[in-house]
Amino acid sequence: MCKENIIKHKFVVLYIIVFTVFFVHSIMAIALIESDDIKIFKNIPYTKIKGVKLNFTSLDIYTPVIGENHPVIVFIHGGTWSLGDKGSLSDKTISFIKANFVYVSINYRLSPDIKHPIHASDVAKAITWIYKHISDYGGDPQNIFLLGHSAGGHLAALIATDEHYLKDLGFSTKIIRGVIGLDSAAYHLPTLIRSEPENYYLFEMAFGDNPEMWEKASPIYYVEKGKSIPLFLLIYAGDREVSKMVNLAFAQALQIANYQIHLYYASDKDHITIERDLGKFGDNTIEKIFQFIYKYKNNK
Repeated sequence: MCKENIIKHKFVVLYIIVFTVFFVHSIMAIALIESDDIKIFKNIPYTKIKGVKLNFTSLDIYTPVIGENHPVIVFIHGGTWSLGDKGSLSDKTISFIKANFVYVSINYRLSPDIKHPIHASDVAKAITWIYKHISDYGGDPQNIFLLGHSAGGHLAALIATDEHYLKDLGFSTKIIRGVIGLDSAAYHLPTLIRSEPENYYLFEMAFGDNPEMWEKASPIYYVEKGKSIPLFLLIYAGDREVSKMVNLAFAQALQIANYQIHLYYASDKDHITIERDLGKFGDNTIEKIFQFIYKYKNNK
């Protein structure tokens, strides 16, 4: 390993250690916290893997206090497949609860400890757990919508287009009603990797250095007619040309294959604020998400 790569590797390891210490909450016993408007169920394991901390395979559920059969939002965090956490109560969480959604935020294992396809396999396990159990928390399993930011958008789209992740668990992509991507440029990984060479070591940690693997880890690779690909809302931010390029290409591929696709250009947001500001006062992005879900949710 050359000196430059050693320095980069040490930096990444240090960054992850610092992030873990200060931002990732240690696993708690499952707890119920209830306010006047929200019930919160923390750190529910969707699977248990020997030697893996439960925090990486757990999820949090936020529900309205009253009612049942609410549509379900499953949030998949970003962080270049190597950072991030399901987080805590936020503006977006509160906005979805006020609109009578059940909000679920999930964790998954991270690089460099693991590589593709483990991130996606973990997310698929979380989705099947949610489908089987969400009615116990007031959610409607027929109306599960995935909301992924950045790397999380890639994982949501990959599971929705590459059928084997859910099929291997005994399910199909039909359990996903819709997918909402927040400024992910990873629907075609080779384009993203070429466009951001400064982040190559992060991409290599997650996907290796084989361009054929990058192609096969890209959701656009799996778009073809006759599959059960769910509805898509692709949202891209105003400052990132590669995101615009990849989102438009992915949308075109879905349209050509006769799938329902909606695009929204959030010109007033950047890659960070499109997620950080979601649900804050005056945020247009969450209104577009609500419109998409209300139009397409299964009313049975």
